[in-house]
Amino acid sequence: MKAMTWMAVALALHGLGCVAAPRKMDPTRPLELHTGFFEARYTQDGEPVSGVPEWLAKEPEAAPHASRAQTLSLLAGLVSGAGGILIGTPLGQELGGERDPLWPLAGAGAAAIALSIPLAIWSVSSMDSAAEAHNRLVAGGGEESAPPKRAAAKTERARRAAPPAPLEAFGFAFGATSTSALAVCQAAGHTWSDEEDGVGRCSGTPTESIAGASAELTFEDDGLSAVELVIRPPEDAEGWATSFRATETALIRRFGKAAQRSFAIPDECKAAEQFLGCVADGRVTGSASWSPDDGPSVVLSIIGSPPPPTLRVRLTPRPPKM
Repeated sequence: MKAMTWMAVALALHGLGCVAAPRKMDPTRPLELHTGFFEARYTQDGEPVSGVPEWLAKEPEAAPHASRAQTLSLLAGLVSGAGGILIGTPLGQELGGERDPLWPLAGAGAAAIALSIPLAIWSVSSMDSAAEAHNRLVAGGGEESAPPKRAAAKTERARRAAPPAPLEAFGFAFGATSTSALAVCQAAGHTWSDEEDGVGRCSGTPTESIAGASAELTFEDDGLSAVELVIRPPEDAEGWATSFRATETALIRRFGKAAQRSFAIPDECKAAEQFLGCVADGRVTGSASWSPDDGPSVVLSIIGSPPPPTLRVRLTPRPPKM
């Protein structure tokens, strides 16, 4: 058992863990649409995302489409279900030995199922329209009813003409005021507390991309200058391995392969019962960093003191390249 626990820790720190569950939709980024006959799959950065209908229903331009899609989906399900009952009734009578099954009901049921198909397709199309409205909102794009080619051209012109969007850190925009950050935190259903001067804490992040993370926000001249996510793993070696693996996987999905990665576990710390103590006294150390051209500087660290030991993800804006 000890060997298996140590192996889990080692695999996590060496990046050989399992892939995490689909992440939640990031409302600050566009959606990628992959359509089929009866379904639409939505991704961000090539990864499936969850919570798309729920979030689109909150956006003013996307909400009518999302609401129509959900109504049509419900209606299609009800009509299809009714059709199945109508078809099943005479079939049951036939199997039960009745002399005159009500076969006209089967015809009505087949018609109902046929009717449900265009309703389902219309539902998918409406949700696609909601996703496209979201993408226009994110890009600062064009009119709701613009034809696809003209809307795409407007979006591209707007993208070129508009100033760069502010860098963001899991839903918090660098440069935002403390009042704005508080509103974003509370709108996501989290609680806000003022810490020391110039520092605020949100009990979660708006995008919830990293499970269990709270956020410490630092402000300079009332502009957000740094975001530090704080993750407190379970107090056992295996829980630490799982939490570390999930956190690093989320960062790789968002920012790509780390530019620098170094973690050290001394031999005397490899036993499960010694691992947390070694984290606390600083013998287990490590960090990984990312410096994407179009994103913030990111550093993942193991922090043993002050207790309890935590994982920290610090994000700071990078000056634009000249």
